[in-house]
Amino acid sequence: MRILAIAVAFTAISATAAEKHVVIPEGQSVVGRCIGVHDGDSITLLLDTPSGKRQSKIRLDAIDAPELGQPFCNRSKQTLSDMVFDKECTVESLGADKYGRTVGRVMVGGKDVNAAMLESGMAWHFAKYDDRQSMADRHETARRAGVGLWSDPRAIPPWEWRKMSKDERKPFREPAGAE
Repeated sequence: MRILAIAVAFTAISATAAEKHVVIPEGQSVVGRCIGVHDGDSITLLLDTPSGKRQSKIRLDAIDAPELGQPFCNRSKQTLSDMVFDKECTVESLGADKYGRTVGRVMVGGKDVNAAMLESGMAWHFAKYDDRQSMADRHETARRAGVGLWSDPRAIPPWEWRKMSKDERKPFREPAGAE
């Protein structure tokens, strides 16, 4: 009986936690205020819904920004924050990722934020999930110009960084305060 009570309590907690964040259905566009920037490709929006204010975690489509602890992570996060934090954002949902975040295209004041992150050299084009030539071109233009993370000849894409061990990452870490 005690195991059943614990299972019921856990289910109630999980449901409550799941209800905290809204996943925007694929194909739907919403407008909300950015209340958080996790890194260079993930934000949190505050949405007005019929049931009150709700949060939605958004993973920017088509880009992959430096991981936490990876060189340029802080600068990438700051660049995204400058574009979206405390601003009204429109998100076009492309569905949800395996972590339950809405994957979307983010616009602020008519500006395509996903594309702007590529243009500023603060993210890689995530060609594994996006085949638009316009995004690949923005990535390549920033790389050729040596802007942002492309100023580092040792720049490692996040998908490769995630596969590396901590010891393999050490030579690439920037000294404290460098970012």
